[in-house]
Amino acid sequence: MGFRMEVTGGAEAIHFDERSITRVDFDSKSALDSNARATDYSLTVKVWGKMLYKLGGEGSDPTLGLAQWSQVPSEKADCYRNVEINVVSASQVVRQFTLPNAFVMEYSEEEDDETGVGTFYIHMKQKKDENAAIRIEGGFGGE
Repeated sequence: MGFRMEVTGGAEAIHFDERSITRVDFDSKSALDSNARATDYSLTVKVWGKMLYKLGGEGSDPTLGLAQWSQVPSEKADCYRNVEINVVSASQVVRQFTLPNAFVMEYSEEEDDETGVGTFYIHMKQKKDENAAIRIEGGFGGE
């Protein structure tokens, strides 16, 4: 199983393939004190992955794009971006999550000079008044 992620809506699209992303968590949470389906709920996606640096001008580093997006202030419209995550199994997309107005809640990078491997973590949340626009789809045909 693998994951692909594409973030669009900023100056440049940010693309990750199956080699980079190691884990994805999708969460839909209602208020804990609610006795019925609350109108106040949150939809978030957390992504963990390996940093695969681009050396010698081989293209852009997607983790650099995430780090830059995490610094966009709320006053700018491009702090909200479209995020599409595909879950791939046996070369077939089995699930697709689309958050059309996501923003960064938390972003971190860890580099280890002993192993030479860096990792990243991004926690994205859908803009609350746009929760109904999220799409969760599956059952696609082969590629």
